[in-house]
Amino acid sequence: MILQALPGYRECFVCGKENPFGLQITFFKDKKEIKAEFVPESKHQGFRGIVHGGILFSILDEIMGRTAIVVKGVMTLTVEINVKYRTKAPIGKKIIFTAKMTKDLGRMIEAQAQAHLEDGTLLTEAKGKFIVLSPKMQKEVEEYLCDYE
Repeated sequence: MILQALPGYRECFVCGKENPFGLQITFFKDKKEIKAEFVPESKHQGFRGIVHGGILFSILDEIMGRTAIVVKGVMTLTVEINVKYRTKAPIGKKIIFTAKMTKDLGRMIEAQAQAHLEDGTLLTEAKGKFIVLSPKMQKEVEEYLCDYE
């Protein structure tokens, strides 16, 4: 099964392919979920051999916010996020991220996400609230979207 790649924001730290300092992650739609994979390098570490929690947080934030795109066709901004770090994330191992929207509150959505290793080891889990962009702001954001395949 081929997953549908979601558009990215040119200079975004997480998904921007034009950001030389960013993570350059591509997010994929899989029914009503979002998926992504990332192999962290030594430049992404906090303590030696362990991915910095801020890197994981950034990816979880981005993937949860994208759930509204696939479910409601709208973009969002982060209101709040709660992250639980379950075990250390090793450098050099593929990390698989998944997210889904859990509540549609009209102008706000709630979502949850997880990061785990290929063997199923849970690294982090998150829950967040996101506010839907106004139509005017959504048009502005759409101007710097670009497709990644």
